[in-house]
Amino acid sequence: MRNSILLWLFIFNSLILFAQENAGISGFVYETQSGKPIENTEVILLDTDKGVITNKKGYFQLLNLQPNTYYLVFKHIGYEEKTKKINLKQDEEKQIEIYLIPRVRKLKEVIIEEEDERRVLISRLPYIETKILKKQITETAAGGVGDLLRSSNNISGIRKGGTGIDPVIRGFKFSQLNVQIDNGLKIEGGCPNRMDPATSHIQIEDIESIEVFKGPYALRYGPSLGGVINLKTTMPEKSDTFNVHINALKGFESNRNGNKGQMRVFGGNKYVFFNISGGQKDYGNYKDGNGNEVKSEFRKYNYRGQLGFCPYKSHSIILYFEESKGRDVMFPALPMDERKDDTRLMSIDYMATELSEVFNSITVKLYKSDVNHEMDNKNRPFSDTVVAVSTIEAINRGFRAEAGLNIGKNKLFIGIDYENISKDGERVKSMIPQPGLPVKKEKLWNNALITNLGLFAEYIYDLNSFEFIGAVRVDFNNARSDEIVVKDTSQVKIYQYGTDSIKSDYINFSFSLGATKHLNNKLSLSLTFGRGVRSPDMIERFIILLPIGYDKFDYLGDPRLKPEANNQADLTLKYINEKIGLLQINGFYSLINNYITGERLPPSVQKPLSKDVLGVKQFYNAGNARLRGFELSYATPSQYKFGAKLFGSYTYGTINNVKKYILDEHGDAIDVIEIKNDALTEIPPFESSIIIRYRFFNGRFIPKAKIRMAAAQDHVSEASYEPTSPGFVVAGFSFNFYFNKYFSITGGVDNIFDKAYYEHLNRNIIGTNTNLYEPGRIFYLNLFFKI
Repeated sequence: MRNSILLWLFIFNSLILFAQENAGISGFVYETQSGKPIENTEVILLDTDKGVITNKKGYFQLLNLQPNTYYLVFKHIGYEEKTKKINLKQDEEKQIEIYLIPRVRKLKEVIIEEEDERRVLISRLPYIETKILKKQITETAAGGVGDLLRSSNNISGIRKGGTGIDPVIRGFKFSQLNVQIDNGLKIEGGCPNRMDPATSHIQIEDIESIEVFKGPYALRYGPSLGGVINLKTTMPEKSDTFNVHINALKGFESNRNGNKGQMRVFGGNKYVFFNISGGQKDYGNYKDGNGNEVKSEFRKYNYRGQLGFCPYKSHSIILYFEESKGRDVMFPALPMDERKDDTRLMSIDYMATELSEVFNSITVKLYKSDVNHEMDNKNRPFSDTVVAVSTIEAINRGFRAEAGLNIGKNKLFIGIDYENISKDGERVKSMIPQPGLPVKKEKLWNNALITNLGLFAEYIYDLNSFEFIGAVRVDFNNARSDEIVVKDTSQVKIYQYGTDSIKSDYINFSFSLGATKHLNNKLSLSLTFGRGVRSPDMIERFIILLPIGYDKFDYLGDPRLKPEANNQADLTLKYINEKIGLLQINGFYSLINNYITGERLPPSVQKPLSKDVLGVKQFYNAGNARLRGFELSYATPSQYKFGAKLFGSYTYGTINNVKKYILDEHGDAIDVIEIKNDALTEIPPFESSIIIRYRFFNGRFIPKAKIRMAAAQDHVSEASYEPTSPGFVVAGFSFNFYFNKYFSITGGVDNIFDKAYYEHLNRNIIGTNTNLYEPGRIFYLNLFFKI
């Protein structure tokens, strides 16, 4: 790890020296009516490849200019375009102020060839907000959202097969993260082993951008313990005149013989507008860097439709329906494979904007997600004696309503959201050698139900060089289930929870407060602290003896679990200099109360039901846990042909007190000891990456090279017998070629040296101690067509 850091710092300093240039034109962009600064305004030097985007203060700066007469073009989707002539003398840094007139009609389409690095790299909030834009999505070979998220700073993933990678942010995972689609639609996965996390039900080709809010701060989006992942899909757009457009994609991958395709038809006018799309993926098994084949094939299909109406000016209604299907999805690290998954998503969105000087916006969303999931063990070695088939239905329905108000120059958001999660499922076991025996049925969930009603408010306040943002939230959480019963082969009850003991009701209070101090027009310092509370999920409360963890244990839920609470602070330094580049440094500290994890039960209390497991663990509140770490991001100035990005992150997790069971050679517990400050399980090691690119032909052809370095993870849980993992270095190459506005190509090669490696969070092949390795060398090509 030390060598990785030294190499990283050497390259970082070299790039800073390389990037230093001279100054030119700077200024602010304001709105004519209100005088407010306009963020995200494009400032373009006509007939050159130079351009920037204004920050939150409306500020821009163009450097490295020669004495000349320039024409600056100012563009924003909500304002009339403006051009200003500038006569620049030798060594002059001219400052100007520009006022834009609000646009009455919206443009039908905005095409930005080069996304500004500031939108992606520098958080606009006092805490860390990571953005992944459409341009980044189209450049990768990622087969799913989880693959894509793993390419971001301090976001990892748990791999169990060829798809369905479960995201991990700063050591927070599973229900510690709030995952949603289009600002509110939520999905409850069907599989207890999380082979279908919420992110796996949305196809990456349908995503326009991804927002990741790290920490317990973004309380407008729901209960937030470790972070929020908001997947924003493509939406239908209004147009002044009726039009129809067609976008198509065809992609290919080597190694696993993967191919994918999608077609999208969209258009309409300013009163009625639509968006219809469908896609497919067909991927085979991949080979790792050692040439070993990994059973990881999958097939997925989906279609979606959106219909929008604009009955009045500044009012819109959008109807949405999507159906996605997964077939024969292999998970070599899990006890079962996904045989089929049928998911339906639907929502109604209403939005009103610019209602008055005080009421700026009102948004309302009604939604329902319905997951029907079937999995079996027919491809496992022990299926010749017992065939098990599990079927689950998970339904999530709810709503979200929010009002945005202008309080002078400040903003207030108030709202309410509601979530209703129901889950029911069973596992059917058939004895193959003894077909005369009765089929055994075991409940996975028994009409389990969780509801959550939340009230929230967020206030944004500007005071000279300070910016403040505060949020509060209260959640009323209720959980119910029918009787939980486990029976042995003689149908004798060996474990039972009555309906009265299953009920739980909690009131959770969360808050956050952040402040940013602008030390000058280039440097700012932010401090945020908050407390986020989340109630236990379906698995933690109600799961009935299934091996769902990374270890070889059946897990048992506990309806009496208390909510987890994350008390966290973030300190962030941001530096924006058009000569040097963009730099963001963040440090965080998190104290988690009532941390939920598993504790081993003696065989006299509960024996396992699954084959080849070591015993039974039950979820419990283990007390206090701690997570701390840092993130660092740097990018060279975006206006130059040469560019580079550097990322580095590290998370260190501990738990105060935990029991360790001493095992004999057969895996039976013979003693128990208490360990203080043991490592938390499944925490990623130190990572860093370097991305270098160069623009050819005015940005029409952009090759990129990437090197990713992960240190060995030696800080592992002693109590859980968590294995260490070695470090690795992998490299890749990619390119974008924009032939014209109708056709473009992206492609490249991942793991270019065919390195044999595995991530620390990857699960083992089921029934073995063999690590699930990452794919070896992969060549990929994506073709994009637009009409």
